[in-house]
Amino acid sequence: MLLNSLISDFSTLDFAALMAISLIGLPHGAADGAIAGYIGYTRQPGSLFKFFGLYIAMAVLVILFWMLFPTISLMVFLTISIIHFGLDVARTKQGWMSLVQGYAHGCVVIVGISQCHKEEVLQIYSFLIGKDAGPVWVMIDFISIIFLIVLVFYTCKAILDTKWRLEFIELLVLLILFSQFPPLVSFAIYFCGLHSVRHFRNIWLPLRNTIPLRNICLQIASFTCITWALGGLIIWLAMFQVSADVAFIRIIFIGLAALTVPHMILVDGLYHRHLSVTSFGKP
Repeated sequence: MLLNSLISDFSTLDFAALMAISLIGLPHGAADGAIAGYIGYTRQPGSLFKFFGLYIAMAVLVILFWMLFPTISLMVFLTISIIHFGLDVARTKQGWMSLVQGYAHGCVVIVGISQCHKEEVLQIYSFLIGKDAGPVWVMIDFISIIFLIVLVFYTCKAILDTKWRLEFIELLVLLILFSQFPPLVSFAIYFCGLHSVRHFRNIWLPLRNTIPLRNICLQIASFTCITWALGGLIIWLAMFQVSADVAFIRIIFIGLAALTVPHMILVDGLYHRHLSVTSFGKP
């Protein structure tokens, strides 16, 4: 019943949103090879194979864990997504308020979309884990309460300090957009139009100053095409069990979960630590 309902509600706009996530949002993660080269992990053939072997192994382990423990996996994925999205903005400020800001901007995506479209999102969550998503929604409600408390502090800070207002306005605009557009479209707008753009802006200058432009574009294009090919193959195989649109949704979001773990370790951990060390060493 849940499956039939989801298929019947799957509109052309939803399909376009998923295509945008795949075709526009995906390449921002495909730059991980270039980032690894910038840090120094892929400059030799041996280190290149080692890096991508570990990267792929982590992604595969996430998928296997999802198959064994889907509910826990979805809850962990939502949690690390909050951290990852929040770090986009929190790095621009210092002190404990940066934690408040990071939580607010990370949560606005998960909480905003989920609470604005509760029935549709609960349906998608239930479909992704193949069972009732009640426990997941308990977590969503809990972080929503904390989000509201944090939002009060953030609002006060933005009123008193002009340096915090631009990001605060961004958060309010996102909330308005999420309330007006369907959940998949809302996520595509954020993921493609803000998160991916912000990611490329943050990495482009360091990469461009150390790696030839041709190599950067070639790596991004290569890994994007490889991922598309693998995703297409998995969708085709999955169509023997479920319809194409259902397979599409599963592959995209479970695939995002699998790629987010190594992506976060590389970008939010190793890359930014490398930037801090090199910046500290400059006169």
